[in-house]
Amino acid sequence: MKYFRRPDGVKFQPPALARSHVSDVPKLSRRAFVIIFSVSMTTAIGNNGLQSVLPSIGRAIGIADSMVAAIFSLSSLLWAASSPFWARQLDLRGRKPLMIVGLAGFAVSMMLCGLVVSAGLADLSTPTIVFGFFLVCRAIYGLFGSATSPASQTYIAERTCPAERTRWMSSIAGASSLGTVVGPVLAPLFIIGVFGFAGPLYAFALIATIMLIIVALYLDEAPILVTKPPLRSDKVARKQVWLQSNFAPFIVYGFLLFVCQNALAQTLGFLIIDKTSKALPELPSSALLHIAQGHIEIAMVGGALASLLALWGLIPMFRMTPKVLLRWGAGLASLGSVLVALSPNYATAIVGYALASLGFALARPGFIVGASLSVPMKDQGRVAGAIGAISGVNVLFAPFAVSLYEVFAPAPFFLESVVLAGLLAYACLSPTLRNVGSRVTNHEQIKFRTALESNDHDAGK
Repeated sequence: MKYFRRPDGVKFQPPALARSHVSDVPKLSRRAFVIIFSVSMTTAIGNNGLQSVLPSIGRAIGIADSMVAAIFSLSSLLWAASSPFWARQLDLRGRKPLMIVGLAGFAVSMMLCGLVVSAGLADLSTPTIVFGFFLVCRAIYGLFGSATSPASQTYIAERTCPAERTRWMSSIAGASSLGTVVGPVLAPLFIIGVFGFAGPLYAFALIATIMLIIVALYLDEAPILVTKPPLRSDKVARKQVWLQSNFAPFIVYGFLLFVCQNALAQTLGFLIIDKTSKALPELPSSALLHIAQGHIEIAMVGGALASLLALWGLIPMFRMTPKVLLRWGAGLASLGSVLVALSPNYATAIVGYALASLGFALARPGFIVGASLSVPMKDQGRVAGAIGAISGVNVLFAPFAVSLYEVFAPAPFFLESVVLAGLLAYACLSPTLRNVGSRVTNHEQIKFRTALESNDHDAGK
């Protein structure tokens, strides 16, 4: 960079050169986006693939269904607890190293879980001991795998201007939805030979290892926005990011949204089984469960495809802003939940679930991008950590929805619909949610680029 010196000895940069340098600021490259997209899809494929075969693993080894469900609950709880820690490490360790940590945790966890399943299938231990080891091995992912999400989100936020962030965040969310489709389809292909039900776990561990190598070799992390060590007074202020008035509404919205989405996903399977049983009462239970499982898979794939339609079709086509996403997302999700609650058969329930999934897919990038825009660039890592925390802790509320379903089947879906309708009203009435993104102007985007230029120059000193 070329500087000139004034007569008083002070160096300065001519405006023309400054504008030229700002225009040359590195942005989110195509290669970096493809790598982060692949990382998100890899973890989604592995997690959903594992979830699809885990019931069969539990039945084959003799682990009780409730104990199988507890495996994911502990992992999600640890994910929620560790996400803020990894978010704090972003400024100290960098984004790329934490992606590597997350992928390593995913690969190691999958490999160890595969070894535990192989031991259980070979009757080398009792089901209770196998469950204990499986619980610990899966917990590794909750502790270390949670480093990937805040690192990826912060990486993108730092390399996109506010007006473009919704599109890029939606594309990454689409990677997870695509993994939701691919995972359950891909997992059965690896149930082969001596590996049996452990085969998919070994395969997912290998895929994650390959992605780890790709990230290490090909993902560039130029010092686009290196955060300087904060002053003592700044540390106190940054600790209060959860309580900032312009940030808290998005966390409240996101938490309740995640609770409703998870509760719907957890109870839908039971509803479809009961609807199938009512439609085919003459079938024995084994054949009935086989048919119902097929209907559940159709519902999951339909929901994932609806999410892809929202993320890769509706959002870019209509250039939907966070404010619009928050409203349409909650409204459609509420309508879909009502349709599930009133469904006379499993086909209607599947349609309702797809509509609700469409709404959730719209609302999720709405509140994530809104939260990102509500804080300064230096707090992007903390925002990502807070979002990771609420996306994990909400799983603890899903068993209550299942218990409510056992008392009165439509009850949890009606309750979810009421909460989502409340979120729609909240998005319309809250000043913060109502005005999100309205101040993103060309002047602010120039300031954004100038900030990047300043940090890039400081890092090169």
